[in-house]
Amino acid sequence: MISFPRQSFIAKARVAPLVAVLLLPSVIFGQQQPAARKKSPSLTTEDMVKPSVQPPSSESEGLTDKPAAAEEAGSAQPASGGAVSPEELLWREQLASARARAKAAERESEEAELRITALRNQLSVSGQTPQERNETAAQLDEAGRQVTELRAAAKAAAAELAGLIEVGRLKKFGEAPGPERTTENGSANHDYYKSRFTALNEELQEAERRAQLYEDRLRDVSQRILQNGGKNGGDNFYLAHLQEERQDAQEHRDEARAAVAKAHSDLDALKEEARRAGVPPGVFR
Repeated sequence: MISFPRQSFIAKARVAPLVAVLLLPSVIFGQQQPAARKKSPSLTTEDMVKPSVQPPSSESEGLTDKPAAAEEAGSAQPASGGAVSPEELLWREQLASARARAKAAERESEEAELRITALRNQLSVSGQTPQERNETAAQLDEAGRQVTELRAAAKAAAAELAGLIEVGRLKKFGEAPGPERTTENGSANHDYYKSRFTALNEELQEAERRAQLYEDRLRDVSQRILQNGGKNGGDNFYLAHLQEERQDAQEHRDEARAAVAKAHSDLDALKEEARRAGVPPGVFR
């Protein structure tokens, strides 16, 4: 039988409770520590605009996306009547803002190009003094630089808008619906007719501006074709390029003219519908 020294056994017996006491606070502290909290996901502007779509490369092409229900925003409820998530509400706000910037940038770019045509016509008017011609030429140079900058800004704004539209498509978001035709009691909703009238007037002004823009481009390229010798001579490669420009300008002009006619027709139809619904004419002022 193996025997242990009595003093060693007693020493070990005294040490064991002391070790347990020393370890007890660390065990308790470890049990009291809460689990690490996960950060709630947050939506940033960068997240919203990551899927970007490149705009058309041709300077003769305008915005392909036309404003629809987003221009009549005002309701926070989707067509289904369900609740809208904070993420979708943020997207709607960003989309409306981007659409407004894109429209403004495109309008400024087109108006600057129209101003160039007006200055060129002014420069060709006879009877001007040398000082007047120099001032017009200086304004023409400045307008040319502005057009280049404004076209770049319009393309950037169009790309931002296209990116947000793509985000909405992927996430199946819906734009804010506009006012209903009728109120809850079934009467004509004046806000609906007023918002539609405003939107159609904007479409008409845009179509008229573009019709004039492409008419000017068509006239300009036709003159350059004549200066190059027309069909009887000149640089054949350059002539073919000019003919493509003329065809493009003519197609866009015809489209713009058709848009003008459609806007007029839609405005007339809206006024007739409002008249039958009992909406006073003052709503359209």
